[in-house]
Amino acid sequence: MIFLSPKLISHYIQLVKSFAKLQRYAWALLVIASPLFAGQHSQNLSLSFSYSTFKYDSLKTYVEFHYAFSKNSISYHSVDSSFAGAIAFQLEVKSLNKDSIIYVSEWKVPVAVSDTSSADLKRLAVGQVAAVLPPGNYGLHVEAVDGFDSANVDAFSEPLSVPRYGSGSLELSDIELCSTIASAPNDTGIFYKNTYDVIPNPSDIYGEGLPIVFYYAEVYNIPPGGNDSLFSVGYKVLDSYGQIIKSYDYYKRKFANSSVEVGTINTSNFKTGVYRIDFEVKDSAAGQYASSSQRFFVYNPHLGSPVQPPPGLAGSAVLSSVYASMGEKQLDKEFDEARYVSTSSERDQYKTLVGADAKRRFLFEFWKRLDSNPVSGTDDFRTQYLERVAYANQHFSVGNGEGWKTDCGRVYIMYGKPDEIDRHPNESDTKPYEIWYYNSIEGGVSFDFVDRTGFGDYMLENSTARNEIHNDNWQQYLGSGGTSY
Repeated sequence: MIFLSPKLISHYIQLVKSFAKLQRYAWALLVIASPLFAGQHSQNLSLSFSYSTFKYDSLKTYVEFHYAFSKNSISYHSVDSSFAGAIAFQLEVKSLNKDSIIYVSEWKVPVAVSDTSSADLKRLAVGQVAAVLPPGNYGLHVEAVDGFDSANVDAFSEPLSVPRYGSGSLELSDIELCSTIASAPNDTGIFYKNTYDVIPNPSDIYGEGLPIVFYYAEVYNIPPGGNDSLFSVGYKVLDSYGQIIKSYDYYKRKFANSSVEVGTINTSNFKTGVYRIDFEVKDSAAGQYASSSQRFFVYNPHLGSPVQPPPGLAGSAVLSSVYASMGEKQLDKEFDEARYVSTSSERDQYKTLVGADAKRRFLFEFWKRLDSNPVSGTDDFRTQYLERVAYANQHFSVGNGEGWKTDCGRVYIMYGKPDEIDRHPNESDTKPYEIWYYNSIEGGVSFDFVDRTGFGDYMLENSTARNEIHNDNWQQYLGSGGTSY
């Protein structure tokens, strides 16, 4: 049991909050680290939430939503010889433009304790729900309400990225970080996966009180091989300054085209701070590679001061940023999507980079240069740009082609939402076309798109904006006699 002064507790809360993406962990740090709240029932409801994605089929993805809350943060009523409480949850997955709900789930979690002063109240209640969703980028909103006190509420919203599994090449699921994993030959309930009971740790906080990180991952599309064929599995744990704290590699035989990877990492000797696990699988014979990353927080005040930067890296924020949890494929994809705001020299430079760390540093500096207020730490330009990319992928994709690569997608990403759209989808003797108007750009500009093929691929044929295609005769492509591909 740890007894901490309020001043020390405040110090570590501020440390956690200094990592923008980890602000929601601050409440859990209090629950785990401080018994000052034990036996009280006046805490505000505090919800911890995470999600992990796994392969379902080539068209949809299995998403697990993990949640945890302090039993000491809800109200209880006396029922017979015990006390009962409950939390009502609502989870919504929305399209990015907020005009449609992709998925909604509501459920209630009952909590019963024998005594409101018992040690059981010091524990977290952990659960999960699952959904099968189409790949894409969405908005996630979760709300939890105390069953006996409707004013006791916690809620948050954050982006939800659902990847597509099914490329046919070697793939790796998300890395689910857990409080415990145990063998379970039979189905034991909601936490059962592939002969294991996998109990998630939605706070992703480890250290004193919970020193062992349990991890779970799934490997897909392992290339076939002979009886002696092997593939390699390994991980590295890095601190927030990119220093490797621990690494482990091993080989496995190819018994099937998929594999489950479970293991542990002991954080007893890790100083307080943010860490990242980089997990990777390789098949050298087939020349295939897959990786996935996950951040977690360690709280070990008995080891003294938090993680310190190595000489020459003081003040470095790269690996404390969003890039810390991104694998090399994600980094490559993001820079590819940034082609509309990158220069040819930057693209040439990126091609020479080797390894995820070099690409993380490059992307960090790349977006910083584009941000109008780079010292704010909010990545406003990057956030807006990638939101437009996600919108383009959702609304302008054609067949298997990504929406950001289309003409409509490019214009939307570069100029934003049009002030007005003049749509002509099915007029007689005329191919579908649209005219987009931007009233506040260059005194007013327009973009003329024509669907030459009839398959929804609207191509830009003319614009009045500077540095865009200009063709006074663009309407020749509207009729049946116009040029087509």
